[in-house]
Amino acid sequence: MGQGEDRLIERMGQGEDRLIERMREALPFGERTLLWSGDDCAEISAPEGHVLVTTDVLVEGRHFLTDWSAPGQIGRRAAAQNLADIAAQGGVPSAFVVSMVVPDNTDTDWLLDVVSGFGAEVAPTGAGVVGGDLSGGSQFSIAVTALGYAPHGPVRRSGARPGDIIAVAGTLGMSAAGFELLRTEAVAASLHSEEALGDWYLPVSTYRVPRPPLRAGVAAAASGATAMMDISDGLSIDLARMAKASNVMMDLYPQRLQEDVARLLPAARKTGKDAWQWVLHGGEDHAMLATFPPDTILPTPFRVIGGVGTVGQDTSSRIRIDGQPLNEGGWDHFN
Repeated sequence: MGQGEDRLIERMGQGEDRLIERMREALPFGERTLLWSGDDCAEISAPEGHVLVTTDVLVEGRHFLTDWSAPGQIGRRAAAQNLADIAAQGGVPSAFVVSMVVPDNTDTDWLLDVVSGFGAEVAPTGAGVVGGDLSGGSQFSIAVTALGYAPHGPVRRSGARPGDIIAVAGTLGMSAAGFELLRTEAVAASLHSEEALGDWYLPVSTYRVPRPPLRAGVAAAASGATAMMDISDGLSIDLARMAKASNVMMDLYPQRLQEDVARLLPAARKTGKDAWQWVLHGGEDHAMLATFPPDTILPTPFRVIGGVGTVGQDTSSRIRIDGQPLNEGGWDHFN
């Protein structure tokens, strides 16, 4: 740590070694960890001979609000979206490195709750949190690098073929509904428990901490998935990315999405929004989106939502719904 980090530790009323020790106590060591934090680098075993690597950063005020989410939920959210990236390539996580920018007035217990939440989300996977960094700054942010491996080989987003089926595992639009319930103050941000939130528990809790179906990624790879990715920015925009990478056309079947829409209708009525827009364009559910050969028996909990077709002369849209072009939409990190 440099002088700025030393001042941060001093302002938080902790010695550097003691604060790091308290963080280590809240974090899992990991089944593949050979050496974790304490040296200049950690060491992770990789017997498969390959390593999956992904990274994400969450910034206060842009990706989360401390008024809406408890510190443990912020840590869990940071872990969940990186776990989803590893799963989306048919992978299993092996290790995480976490760095945080911490404002001067941050309460030590609040920070440790963030770390504990992160560790609690990672621990069941068998991965370790093996190192990271702390720095002072004006806004809290958490940057995560996740490492993993694919036991059945990595599944890329570029392998979809005409004739394949499109399938999804996980929720669609649920996080977007939760965001709107909080944004419009239809649900008080102070409510967190299932009992207090009642009918709004699933959308609001999904927004605060996504529930990616992590085991579905490995199951899809084992079942011969031809392409896969997680839905982080929205079904339409991520499906378009897969279509462009695979040079195919994607056809969505609206009747296969009716149940997703139906689940969101109460929240849509409450907020005055369109449930279809959430299903098609809402992001941050981190569901698994995959294509499979047409005769595949889909692994649980995948379900068919469309089919893969051939690209025609008009490539202005790579997605159709009920035979009509669908404009892609969803979360844009720079708007």
